[in-house]
Amino acid sequence: MAKTAEDNFRIEVWDREEKALVETICRTPDCSISQAAWQVAIRRRPGMLLIHYNSRHVMEKIITPGEPTVAPQTIVEGSVHAGLDVSLGDLREWHTLRAWCRNCSHHAEVRAPALARRYGKGALFSTVERALLCTSCDRGGPVRLEVHKLPRN
Repeated sequence: MAKTAEDNFRIEVWDREEKALVETICRTPDCSISQAAWQVAIRRRPGMLLIHYNSRHVMEKIITPGEPTVAPQTIVEGSVHAGLDVSLGDLREWHTLRAWCRNCSHHAEVRAPALARRYGKGALFSTVERALLCTSCDRGGPVRLEVHKLPRN
């Protein structure tokens, strides 16, 4: 088997004017993984310029359909992951969800299977967060979802 360069396939997200690199989504030596990541990137980065490289050569370059959105953030075990927008279908049985109100800081556990039934497994956290409202405060403020792991017994 021929030896290949490490991480020669990569996907980059640029602003529409191609002046600023927003993020690198994927680096891999495997073409199949890179193609799968490319398909997901098209769905999850609306209105952005995506460039798919093989080493220094551009394989594909498109502006994804849709309007650009504020970069999503997902909180996993207390760490903020900028640019990561998780879908409900990405969660596993050992994950739990906690919703925090942005106005009053009220928080509560949320059942992921119930959200998946209501919004669909493909629903992204950024979409679900805008749809949920706090049940504690008078203003019914928007919430932020956090992913946590069940404790190991």
